[in-house]
Amino acid sequence: MESLERVFIALGSNIRPRGKRLAEARAMLQKISLGGWKESPIYETPPVGPADQGFFFNQVVSFWYGKGPRKLLHYLKGAELFLGRRPRGHWEEREIDMDLLYYGELLLDDRPVGPVVPHPLAAVRGFVMVPMEKISPDFCDPLLGKPIKKILDDLKLSGSEVDFKEVEMADE
Repeated sequence: MESLERVFIALGSNIRPRGKRLAEARAMLQKISLGGWKESPIYETPPVGPADQGFFFNQVVSFWYGKGPRKLLHYLKGAELFLGRRPRGHWEEREIDMDLLYYGELLLDDRPVGPVVPHPLAAVRGFVMVPMEKISPDFCDPLLGKPIKKILDDLKLSGSEVDFKEVEMADE
């Protein structure tokens, strides 16, 4: 077994019932969590890409994991299929999206078939950084060498959208 690392996973859905889909994804991730579970509030965010699709529910969860990033990515992709994700184009609507954002302080690029950690777009996506900041503001992005709070501040200064509505009851 590899050493335990704190992992961060982004969850998203813009096909109803969005809240139920996120709850099912969290339940699947709790099965492999080795403790230290954290979850952000759920936020409603506009879609990236085609504007003719519904708003997303987004959330970030974090926990301890010890089997390596490749096995975790494999589990995430299998969980997406199990939870009903259908193949669609890039930036299209989705039943559930589960993205590996960070695997501890690991830097890894196994393209085209393996994981890229940190996620290449994590630090430029407000819908990722806002929930990340809620559960781990001092976590330092290993590629940028900046804490999440600073990355989020930089996004705000750049004019990126970061003022998302927190969802009180996500069970539509």
